[in-house]
Formats: sequence, C-alpha cells, structure tokens
Amino acid sequence: MDKYIAEFKSYLNQLSDSEYHEVVSFYTEYLQDGGFDTYEASVAELGSPKQLARKVLADYSIRLLESPEKEGQAMRGAARSRTQVRTIWLILLAILSTPVTIPLAIAVLATLFGVFVAAAAVIFAIVVTIIALACAGILVLGVGIGIIGQSFSTGLVYVGGGLFVIGAFIVLIPVFNWLIRGLIHITLAISRWLYGKLSSKNRAEKEREHK
Repeated sequence: MDKYIAEFKSYLNQLSDSEYHEVVSFYTEYLQDGGFDTYEASVAELGSPKQLARKVLADYSIRLLESPEKEGQAMRGAARSRTQVRTIWLILLAILSTPVTIPLAIAVLATLFGVFVAAAAVIFAIVVTIIALACAGILVLGVGIGIIGQSFSTGLVYVGGGLFVIGAFIVLIPVFNWLIRGLIHITLAISRWLYGKLSSKNRAEKEREHK
C-alpha cells in the first residue's frame, strides 16, 4: 500500500497544498480501513496510481474553474483561458486512463481528435490573420513614408492605407480574442460532457464526493 500511495503522490504536483494533503490523506485512510495492504490489492480497488491521479487532477481542475474563489485563485482573461486549456488536456488524459471497450475508445478518441483539430485550425487561422494584418499595415505605412518625399499625394495614400490597416488590426484584437476564448470554451464543454459520460467512479471516489 505504501508503494501505491508513494507512486500516487508523485503524480499530484499540480494540486494546491490543501487539496494535495486532503486527497493523499483520504486515499491512505481508505486503503488502510479497507485492508488493502498490498500494491496489487490497491490497484484492484482504485486502478493504477496514474489512472487515479489523472482522474483526481481532472476533477480538481474542473472544480477550480467552477469555483476558483474557493481555492483563492480568482481567474480572469488569459489566466482563465490557460486553465481551461490545461483542464481540456487533463480531461483527455483522464479519459484515456478510463477502462472502456475498444469500439467506444476509438469513437471517443476520434471525436476528441476532431474537436481539437478543428479548434486548433480555427485558432491558427485567426492568429495568422492577426499577424498578416499587422505586417501588412506596417509594410504599407513604411512604403508610404519612403515615397512621400518623391510623390507627396501617393505617399499620403500609402500612409493613410497603412494607418487604416493598423487601426483595423487594433480594433479587431478584442474580436479575435473573444473568438479564441469562445473556441476554447466550446472545446472544454464538449470534453467535460464526454468525461461525464465515460468516467466511472469507484467506491472510494463516490465516498469522497459525499464527504
């Protein structure tokens, strides 16, 4: 049992101190009270240490997003988006650790892969568009400044066009930001739905939920 708990603890580095101690204490007491003295008995009851840890981390990350104030980590903007991306990844790992039938596993992986690829493709397209707008505006502005001494009117047109593109880039940044966050949110929602459908809880997890 000690070997099981030691290995389990090695995967919990992303938890807060309070959550870490609570989780380790709970599962240690559960195994002791249940008489699961050996590593093999612990695995038979709870799954492998890595499987259990991945589910714990996924549940913790989901709970943190739902009520960050409870963990003293009120999140806004980019910090919340980063946490959402991390949660999606942890959910994926937890799903991959869940024993499911082969056809179902293939279907789930195909669905998740499709969602991730689609979201990544759209986000990549948005980022490329942002960079292209910025580069185009700077280029046109530079050309305008370069030729304004030779042809004032033509140079002025280029400068005006460059400033317009740069202005459009600045105005559209919040829109691009909103689109990216929206895609992350949708991907997270789909991931959580799949996790809820596929994640089966053992007796220990059910007992912990009711504490």
